[in-house]
Amino acid sequence: MTDPETEVDRQLQIDLLDILRKSKYWQRSGGRDHVIPMHHPNAFRFLRDQVNASILVVVDFGRYPKNLSSLSKDVVTPYVHVVSTYTDDNIPDPFESRPTLLFFRGRTIRKDEGIVRKRLAKILKGYDDVRFEDSFANTDGIKASTEGMRSSKFCLHPAGDTPSSCRLFDAIVSHCVPVIVSDHIELPFESELDYSQFSLFFSIQEALEPNFLVSKLREVTKESWIEMWTKLKNVSHNFEFQYPPKAGDGVNMLWRQVKYKAPYARLAAHRNRRLKIPDWWSRRRR
Repeated sequence: MTDPETEVDRQLQIDLLDILRKSKYWQRSGGRDHVIPMHHPNAFRFLRDQVNASILVVVDFGRYPKNLSSLSKDVVTPYVHVVSTYTDDNIPDPFESRPTLLFFRGRTIRKDEGIVRKRLAKILKGYDDVRFEDSFANTDGIKASTEGMRSSKFCLHPAGDTPSSCRLFDAIVSHCVPVIVSDHIELPFESELDYSQFSLFFSIQEALEPNFLVSKLREVTKESWIEMWTKLKNVSHNFEFQYPPKAGDGVNMLWRQVKYKAPYARLAAHRNRRLKIPDWWSRRRR
């Protein structure tokens, strides 16, 4: 027996699906030309397979089975950042003005791939210029994160309950070079943004090797860091969600990504109208 809130959630999804299926717009393509926001990892969790033909807007694929959702069809978008954007980051020597080498503040006890956080907390102890703090996302915690990111050269982004979290985008708008530790993360707007220009990437195995992560960060020269910092300042606006939207902001970038998916959606809709054996090609490839 499930709890009442779960049953309400399930029924809402059933009701919404019923509304969609009765719509002439849904019926003309089986939903293939629809865009459905699935921005929370648990969004539409009971009936995702019933809307999987649509273009789904997701933050990552952490809670999607392999037969649901894909990079070829769907759009990955960022979480809305929690800390305020660093708008006056014009210090003459930004490298020296950020005394902390590596910063992390957040929950250390997470599920799935996020269990790496607890192990990283132990590995990163004992460094004078590394701050790894356990905290909640309350007002005081957000204030401390803002201060910490703006005074740090690198900001650690290990997986949470799913591969992505708002912390990555907090780092970007704080112009703190993201250090991404994940084996499965997919990133927003990657057809337009080259994250390797302003982020560093480590596998979980690499990050858990004692001294490896910190030693690699110390090898980054001041010149290289400033190049990444400058790039962060240039792309920060791509992660802003606002109304009305502006050219190149998160809203605009999202719809540009949807535009790129439109040919796939048209192909799927046209094929669906004439196929006598649905999805025969997918079954052939298994």
